[in-house]
Amino acid sequence: MKRRTTIGAAALAAAAAVLAGCNAAGGDEKKLKQLGKDEQATIKVMSTVDERYFFQLYGALFSAKYPNIDVQVASTQGAIKYGPDTDYNKELYRFIDEQKPDVLLLTLDQYEKLAEEGRLYELDSVIKQDKFDLNGILPSVIETIKSRSGARLYGLAPGFSAQALFYNKTLFDSQGVPHPQDGMTWEQTIELAKRFASTGSEANRPYGLSLNTRDSVFRFILMLGTTKGLSYVDPTGATLTLKSDGWKRTAQLALDAFKSKAIYQSDQQFRSGTMEDYYRQDPFIGGKTAMTINGTYFIDSLKQAKALLKESMPQWDLVSLPADPGNPENLATISVNQIFAVNAQSANLRAAWEFVKYVGGDEYARVTSKSPAMGSMTSRIAYLKDPEGRNIEAFYKGKSGMSSASKALSNVPNSFIGQLYPIAEAEFKEALEGKKSLDDALQTIQDKGQVELTKAKQAQEQSKESQESK
Repeated sequence: MKRRTTIGAAALAAAAAVLAGCNAAGGDEKKLKQLGKDEQATIKVMSTVDERYFFQLYGALFSAKYPNIDVQVASTQGAIKYGPDTDYNKELYRFIDEQKPDVLLLTLDQYEKLAEEGRLYELDSVIKQDKFDLNGILPSVIETIKSRSGARLYGLAPGFSAQALFYNKTLFDSQGVPHPQDGMTWEQTIELAKRFASTGSEANRPYGLSLNTRDSVFRFILMLGTTKGLSYVDPTGATLTLKSDGWKRTAQLALDAFKSKAIYQSDQQFRSGTMEDYYRQDPFIGGKTAMTINGTYFIDSLKQAKALLKESMPQWDLVSLPADPGNPENLATISVNQIFAVNAQSANLRAAWEFVKYVGGDEYARVTSKSPAMGSMTSRIAYLKDPEGRNIEAFYKGKSGMSSASKALSNVPNSFIGQLYPIAEAEFKEALEGKKSLDDALQTIQDKGQVELTKAKQAQEQSKESQESK
């Protein structure tokens, strides 16, 4: 396969002219010219994985269908150096300006910033022109993307990831506990988990719930708070807001759940043994916990465990994550972080769109739905099915979009998160052990955290000013 590495200046100028006519802010209806039957084209795709893995995931299938479009890969691996003072946006823009990729593989945050700055080609007109089946894509995936780009569409996501509440049907039935239901509140979920705390001895009884939070008390509190629409910073990202009635009630709910022994905690790690041993030591698969919060990737683990453990594998199903009583539909569990978009400055707009259209289309979904990339699930509704009739809809029930809490956190320096976690974890553990009151713990987190947040914001501003002066 030929690999060309440069795009001529004249071609870029031509692309700019096309952009002016076809991609105006108002959404011009001018059409993209189709590629001729034997017309050759070359596109470069920016990817976070190396060329070999990229072709395994996307490139090989596309090239088989479009042999006249030569695909190159510009990987950000090793090209962008990340550190505590890195200006991620500046590094990304530098990479794009130097490599000039036609197609960009972006996270949701990157997509939002690039769309806002006019760096992405608007897809609404060409979707209409090509009669591309947008209705076959899960609405919450489209809503999530559009919520970051002013209700216009600048990219497509072939997959999504999400979390749900998995439950061990075998264990529930043997203990005579009613199964979980979609739309339960956190209070109801914790009460259900407590039902298992009264069965059997401490040594052999099952626990009600295991968390995908590495047993962190603070992470669990944040999970509850997010469901309830709470943010630990104000909208500007400058002031910590953990010392509030909402966070106090949320923290108390979490601490009570840990104290009741409803939540499984363990510092044991798998060190050696067979794959069967590995799966048996998993708290959920091994029957140690009745419920677990886990993601779409866990489906693959359960399938692999079933193949090895066979009849000893418990029966399981899943329901949606616990919701806030005041807004039960706003689960906001969907994560879309593999968005393909067309660079607005591309000299190969039609060929670039053909790639984005293919990976976002029905054929790619059909071929890859049984082995989606990176633990995700396909965005195409027709292939969101479980052969054993399990409640896969639990992953995508409810509305999605960018919550006010997420918007506030986008203004917080990344370095601050690493400073806040150890402070909050230590304080909440002292409250859990009865060494201090919850009010005192929250006050300490608020005071110490605010000092670190102010430092981080000041350092961020100084770094920005220093880079701009260069």
